[in-house]
Amino acid sequence: MPRTLFALLTLMLVFVYPAFAEEPQEPAEAAIPELATDEEVDAALEIFKEAYKARGTKGDEKLATQDMAIRELAKTQHPKIVDELTKLSKNRSVDISTSAVLQMGQQRRIPGYAGEAILAAMKRQSKDPTYLMAGLAAIGELGYLGAKDTLIELMGHHDYAVKKNALVTIAELKDHRFIEEIVRLMKALKLEKGASWDGVEVNYDTGTAGDHDQKMAEKIGKEKQAANASKGKRAARSQRDIGPLVLEVMFDLTGEKFSGGIEAREWLEKNKADVDVLVDTCEKVAAAQVAEAKESKKLR
Repeated sequence: MPRTLFALLTLMLVFVYPAFAEEPQEPAEAAIPELATDEEVDAALEIFKEAYKARGTKGDEKLATQDMAIRELAKTQHPKIVDELTKLSKNRSVDISTSAVLQMGQQRRIPGYAGEAILAAMKRQSKDPTYLMAGLAAIGELGYLGAKDTLIELMGHHDYAVKKNALVTIAELKDHRFIEEIVRLMKALKLEKGASWDGVEVNYDTGTAGDHDQKMAEKIGKEKQAANASKGKRAARSQRDIGPLVLEVMFDLTGEKFSGGIEAREWLEKNKADVDVLVDTCEKVAAAQVAEAKESKKLR
């Protein structure tokens, strides 16, 4: 059955990504809610089960009501809520199952426990690109660093939308363990040097013979000019042009604006010690999330 509520929203993730120039100000991050008490969890589940019935509705209206019930349930931070969302992630309705895995991203108090549940859900639906992208969005929202192997795998996914969303998730996580992975990806993409067009730096070099790269550089340059003119508003990205996105991910991870892979490798060689410190910090966060997941299981 085709998705009626979530496919478009999820797929849009691949087409919007901040440009290097004039990055918009991000709103202050909301405080993470405290872990709910048993009484609060019981009350949330009771309210959810009644709302999810969506009495007196049908079709899209019923689906919208159920989606809202799932969203409200996910605001309560507790392993039992994640367990309920996990059940919903197995629902025969692709809309409900996708909503459930997407809303697991709200469980920011227990990112380790929720992150493991998301990965398990993504594994069950590994052939569904939209479901995978919903899982990626949830991982990014959680700040879950236990998905390294999955992200590496999805960076090479045959579906471009999945591949691009994996890269966006890496940038959102600020997972410095991927710096070397992205440098290697630059080389694999032959993204070794940059081009410029009309005063806008454009980074595109596939090694293709002829004027293909120059034309693509001009195209990307026009997109970047439009982004600059709109004072940092997020700009559309062509599904075919993964090179610029890779460079933007590297900017988010390093704070450096590289013209291509050659420059990135030179920078990495000079700053390896500093990068290793950042990588170690990420490893410690990932380990703490594993420990939190183990503790969370005791609360089920």
